[in-house]
Amino acid sequence: MVFIPLKDCPCALCTKNIPTVRAAVDFDAEADANTLKQAMRGWGCDNEEVISVLAKRNSNQREKIEVAYKSMFGKDLVDDLKDELGGNFERVVVALMHPWPQFSARAIKKACDGLGTSEEILIDILCTANNCQIKMIAEAFKEMYEDSLEEVLEKELGGDFQNMMVAVVQAARHEDETVNAEKAKQDAAALHEAGELKFGTDESTFTSVLVRNSYQQLQAVNVAYQELAGKPLEDVVDDELSGDIQRAAKTILTIALKGSDKYWAERLHDSMAGLGTDDKVLINIIVARSEIDLGNIKQEFERTYEQSLESWVEGECSGDYNKILLGLIAG
Repeated sequence: MVFIPLKDCPCALCTKNIPTVRAAVDFDAEADANTLKQAMRGWGCDNEEVISVLAKRNSNQREKIEVAYKSMFGKDLVDDLKDELGGNFERVVVALMHPWPQFSARAIKKACDGLGTSEEILIDILCTANNCQIKMIAEAFKEMYEDSLEEVLEKELGGDFQNMMVAVVQAARHEDETVNAEKAKQDAAALHEAGELKFGTDESTFTSVLVRNSYQQLQAVNVAYQELAGKPLEDVVDDELSGDIQRAAKTILTIALKGSDKYWAERLHDSMAGLGTDDKVLINIIVARSEIDLGNIKQEFERTYEQSLESWVEGECSGDYNKILLGLIAG
């Protein structure tokens, strides 16, 4: 598989972003491949060694380890790991062996397979991504599964939610920081007309405004709407939309108005709050964000909930599953 690097994406280049997983210094792919092979010899597997290698290398280095492993031992590293590991620990390790765009494409494919679709995962991945990231995911998806991402979404989804998600994957959001105050007033008026002033809701107007405007412009639209109708856009979305399109719209607004750190901190909290843990969501977020901005997210988590992300994970997870997640969070 061709590795599509995340390093060229503007999100990864942003100096404000704090990853927790970075490239290891003095990296030796063959030495790491040998360490992993030794860890899997004999009865059982030395999971501590697996963690010490894979949680402390970035995705580019893990890919090089995979190539070295096959050239040294004639076997596929991921297949060997699957044979030796199990449960949520295996899920984290396998997820780490897929570079970010392929990881995201794989998660989308799994969300669409079988009975029903996991709309929550689609929203998490696509409605939080910038144009560059969406293009990288779409390219990886096409390479891995032959069908285009848009074709799969059109097949699996329906109605207004399908329209919004297809619009999202066009990667056509304006991303300059210039704000047009007059256009913000026009969009606020259009949303007012499409929602509160209309019998029923014109969801297409919400899709157009939310998907195409830059986050800075959406902030201006939010201010204009409050001046026009006396309420924030988040309240309007709650009142006028429902179901999956509402969740998608609220995700976009949270990113625009509160920032991505806040969104991911809330998602991590929700995955662990209450009875049971949503391990799929927890794994997806920690693995996906570890090389982008997990450092920022854990800072926001502690500010919001007055407890560290590490303490929550330690309270909800156990064993080697707990250890590898903590390894990724700590950096």
